[in-house]
Amino acid sequence: MTYQEALTYLKDLEPRGWRLGLERMQEFVYRAGLASSLGSAPGPQYIHVAGTNGKGSVTAFVQSMLLANGFRTGAFFSPYVVDPRERVWFGHEMISESDFSAAIERLRVVSESLENTEFSGVTEFEMKTAVGFEHWKQHEAEWVALEVGLGGRFDATNVVTPRASVIVSIGLDHVQILGDTLEKIAFEKAGIVKAGVPVVVGEMDEKARAVILRICDELGAPAWVFGEHLHLREAGKGDWELQTPRSSVVLRPSLYGKIQGHNAALAYAALELSGAGSGQLTAYGAARASIPGRFQRLNVLGRELILDGAHNAEAGTNLSQMLRSYLADRSNRRVLMVAGMVTGHEPSTFFSAFKGLVDEVHIAPINFHRAIEPTALQASISGLFPETRAHSSLAEAIGSAIRNSEASDLILVTGSFYLVGEAIRLAQEGLSE
Repeated sequence: MTYQEALTYLKDLEPRGWRLGLERMQEFVYRAGLASSLGSAPGPQYIHVAGTNGKGSVTAFVQSMLLANGFRTGAFFSPYVVDPRERVWFGHEMISESDFSAAIERLRVVSESLENTEFSGVTEFEMKTAVGFEHWKQHEAEWVALEVGLGGRFDATNVVTPRASVIVSIGLDHVQILGDTLEKIAFEKAGIVKAGVPVVVGEMDEKARAVILRICDELGAPAWVFGEHLHLREAGKGDWELQTPRSSVVLRPSLYGKIQGHNAALAYAALELSGAGSGQLTAYGAARASIPGRFQRLNVLGRELILDGAHNAEAGTNLSQMLRSYLADRSNRRVLMVAGMVTGHEPSTFFSAFKGLVDEVHIAPINFHRAIEPTALQASISGLFPETRAHSSLAEAIGSAIRNSEASDLILVTGSFYLVGEAIRLAQEGLSE
């Protein structure tokens, strides 16, 4: 199987959608001979990361901190931004095309053996998750930073037994699947909590936190709570002083924004609780983390673009605050937005966070089956901004924003990781006006 054939096979699985539940994934990994690689010694040990927003950043910090401690380290990210192989990492490199296609070829046989059973064939996400398990087994990974795909309780990644879990944040997102209240969503995210396995809980609404802590208590899972057990103080020049029940360190997150101090603190606490590492060596890992599509800055045709995959109300609020801070000493700069969204998120609440900050919005289509059509998205946010325009392509939307801007202005690309990934690929290929 070639790499392109592997991608085509995965695309053919897309119509199966998100079929949440663990029975099929458990059977899949058992038949694939991967059951011993899900947290039991001597296989990889896991730090499992869930949350509405920030889970990708926390996973990147965990990955970098594990590498700083010298471990043979794997990582799994959801979603990918530019390259499908971004989901699965070992060391400092994402999975190679040859390893990716070889894993798909082997696992396809196992998947097909399930199709005429009570389990049915696996989904695209389940297959990608199993590719990770296969890759880390082949490379004898010692630790893996594992990001949840959707929710937690029934997510395909939840077949592992980790050494520590992290629940970064709780917000209203994917409400049709996870529930329409913070308490319901917190219950789903807390599904990654395992009996006796320590948990790090991020800053969040009190009601959501109460649900998570109740589940931790029921399962005998010790919890460190941000603001109660983890105390963070801004020390200037990008430094953050973190105090945990066991240590005191200085963090200097490589990712931009105040929220990244919080995220790096959760990652450090997870390593400390899991026994993977602590002290300043571990903390130094925060300075070397990287992940695409999180306040990523590019120069395109003489314009500064900031690309961020924020796509729900909480993420929109965080991004708008980061942008205001970024522009604090450059108040004369106009901000133009290139945006697109997929169904499952609430456009009006997301875009409201940018009212008064963004001068005009250029809406682009997304090459994804759940994309919201540009004119429909334009209608849903009418009145929030002085001007909105719908475009027939992303290249047209970015080109229009560039033509309508001055060299001193800033163009924000946001609303979906799928859109951000397409924008990065366009920039890499050389966008022309």
